Amino acid sequence: MNYHKDNSSAHSADHFGEARSYWWNEDFLSLMADRLQLGNCRSVADIGCGTGEMTFRLAPYAHPEAMITGLDQEARHLKKARQRARHRKDTPGITFTFVAGEANALPFDDGQFDVTLCQTLLIHTEDPLQVIKEMKRVTAPGGYLVALEPNNLVPHLMFDRYAETDYDVDDMLEMIEVRLRCEQGKKKLGQGFNSLGDVLPDLFLQAGLTDVQVWQSDKALALIPPYDTREKRVRAAQLVDWLENDQGGLGYDENLRYFRAGGGKKGVFDTYWHRVSMYKTSMLQLLKEQQFVSAGGHLMYVVAGTC
Repeated sequence: MNYHKDNSSAHSADHFGEARSYWWNEDFLSLMADRLQLGNCRSVADIGCGTGEMTFRLAPYAHPEAMITGLDQEARHLKKARQRARHRKDTPGITFTFVAGEANALPFDDGQFDVTLCQTLLIHTEDPLQVIKEMKRVTAPGGYLVALEPNNLVPHLMFDRYAETDYDVDDMLEMIEVRLRCEQGKKKLGQGFNSLGDVLPDLFLQAGLTDVQVWQSDKALALIPPYDTREKRVRAAQLVDWLENDQGGLGYDENLRYFRAGGGKKGVFDTYWHRVSMYKTSMLQLLKEQQFVSAGGHLMYVVAGTC
């Protein structure tokens, strides 16, 4: 397996709701497609495509007769992607194909695609360099390999309300230590490094890619009252669901497992979790009252290299 698979549900299933469709600003995608000359590309691969969100978002920018292939290891995600493809009407000349497979051993021919991309895949892989090498192998010489990956530590240093800026330094340091140990523990368990975006240029160079370029998404996942748009309501509903059901990386057991694998002790974690639980309770109430406010900053890298 190239990334962790939860036996109870499809991998990352709680991240594949409608809120995912609001991850990117359309004008930024247009700019990115122009930079990658996507309009000239007749064959595109989306590795770790999930239900096809990025596959379909970028499709209108590809050649009007392009063949776009999505790959994922989760049968449920692929079934949903195929259903979505059948109902698309805005790209009539484009052919969509979705296949099952592993990212570290792609079932494609050498040089098969003009562009090969992935989004939030490498943060879940035990050996991201191997996956990048496989993506390079199936990309035509002179074609682009593109990875869209975050630094997920950054949000833990951000504040939602002005009152939070009166923080206790020791408390903040303890919370940051927990997050660092959770990141390290996840990696030690072979489930990937959650803040891989920062080091993509290094991995691209190790894989032999050239002309490596780095951009950052300009999208902030803001949630500011009043919740008067579909995007805000969808984002609020997702957060409520995660908080009430310990999903979206907010569960006690998952975080404790990572923390202990990163060298932490349960007593320290429980002290941290008590503070987190109080914040979650307050956040949940504010969300339901449509009073929670957040600038929603995050750090998402777009890294492209020539094969």
